[in-house]
Amino acid sequence: MLVASLALSACRADPAEQVSVEPPTTDPPQGAPRLVLLLVVDQFGANDFDRLEPLFTAGIRTLLDRGVSFSQAYHDHALTETAPGHATLATGSFPRHHGIVSNRWIEEGHLVSQYAIDDDLYEESPQELEVTALGDWIKATYPESRVFSASGKDRAAILMGGLGADGAFWYDEEIGGFKTSEFYTEPDWLDSFNQQNLLDVRFGQSWEPLPLAPEIIEELQLQRLEFGPLVEELPLSFGPPRAAADEKFYAAVRDSPWWDEYLAQFARYLIEAEGVGADRTPDLLALSFSAADFVGHDHGPNSREYVDLLLRLDRTLGEFLDFIDERVGLENTIIGFSADHGVVPVPEVRHRLDLDGQRIGSETILCLQQVGPQLAEKYGMDRWMVPGPRLAPGLVERTGRTRADLEEEAAQLLEQCPAVAAVWTGSELLQEVDESDHDRWLYANCYYPERSPDFLIQFEEYSMPSVGLVTTHGSPYDYDTHVPLVILAPGLAPETLDIPVRTVDLAPSLANLAGIPIPDEVDGWALIDPATPSP
Repeated sequence: MLVASLALSACRADPAEQVSVEPPTTDPPQGAPRLVLLLVVDQFGANDFDRLEPLFTAGIRTLLDRGVSFSQAYHDHALTETAPGHATLATGSFPRHHGIVSNRWIEEGHLVSQYAIDDDLYEESPQELEVTALGDWIKATYPESRVFSASGKDRAAILMGGLGADGAFWYDEEIGGFKTSEFYTEPDWLDSFNQQNLLDVRFGQSWEPLPLAPEIIEELQLQRLEFGPLVEELPLSFGPPRAAADEKFYAAVRDSPWWDEYLAQFARYLIEAEGVGADRTPDLLALSFSAADFVGHDHGPNSREYVDLLLRLDRTLGEFLDFIDERVGLENTIIGFSADHGVVPVPEVRHRLDLDGQRIGSETILCLQQVGPQLAEKYGMDRWMVPGPRLAPGLVERTGRTRADLEEEAAQLLEQCPAVAAVWTGSELLQEVDESDHDRWLYANCYYPERSPDFLIQFEEYSMPSVGLVTTHGSPYDYDTHVPLVILAPGLAPETLDIPVRTVDLAPSLANLAGIPIPDEVDGWALIDPATPSP
């Protein structure tokens, strides 16, 4: 049933070549799925998934009770952020191959950051994605298939849809609706949906917590923080003290469970308007629920807010899967469920539990900031580093030393700073690396020379490097890389498998179950062989 090999593909094909994996056909075999559904939760680590699992009673419970759950699924890249996480889940490739190394990066030879979905012509598009995605593979096999994606976040929606999606949609906080870019054809029904102003029903309502028994609150180790952007306890209001819903209210709603609820409403409307899953040709719908990321950053995973949001998301997913069952039939649907990353446990919460944890403070920040000027002064140069951080242009020529030597000298100084566990240089990440060299392997998998910095700083475990947030993500440690992964498909018996798998395996697995050829160049493998009966 399972493919055990985790070998890494060494070469890449041109994206256009990857699409043409087989001559297209328009005649799906009898019993082929009508819908492939990719569900992603933004900021939902496996540790939080496991501790809340007994409380799930609706959508997530359906996935667990009817699907194959992989309890040891990991992102095999170190920079665990939204854009690379979604691109990895959708393409089956590591960031060093799909090119989305971070949410933002500074291109080699530039000084201004590049957003992962920036497009000079269309403003936003998947042009930075260097490989094809699951939706492209489906359309290459069945040209009549429809591919759509939607999320609260633009980068999540666009990257999940791949290079040739029929539509990608994301939340527009200015109007409290959904939008797309000119890269896609805007459907007539989008205005009709937005004009319903469905989110306005939440104006003037407070976010009330679902009831939890005191012993459950204690077991979950829920704690109130006395700092952060939102220090009030539930129930919470949203938006400024105004008498009508406006863009301030629509922006504030992102920090509530209503945002995910609204995405599910939009998805149902999209399915009906576009006839997704209505015929024998398989369609793809990819949805990313973003509210957990906002609430997690502002409140932390041990907050009542974060837990309540996920319990409500479970209900939202339950209603949505009921809709899918009624309209398409779960017996005609393949579902993949995962997360783009986890989250760093809040240091102050760990301290209360007598555990290690730290916030990166001024001592570390100043130490890191001073390395470049120190080297520049030592060698009598204007600059040693430029934003990225990268070595300053012309440094190799002016010093007569190799790039590897220059990077290593700076890295040794950076590694002496407090809370820094390691500094990985571009030169060493381009060398051959084996999975047994775990941390280096994870950093190599997200190193793309034209987009990645010359220095990737790895902070010590349980360190919080961001300023102004309760917590964040982006590290190579288990709390950021270990995520849930569940696959539900017709004919698969439910089970939990405690074997190591990778998030790059999800897209190939869904494709294999749907009878879609998998490009040879992807890094992942099909975890489930549909030809082999489940036990």
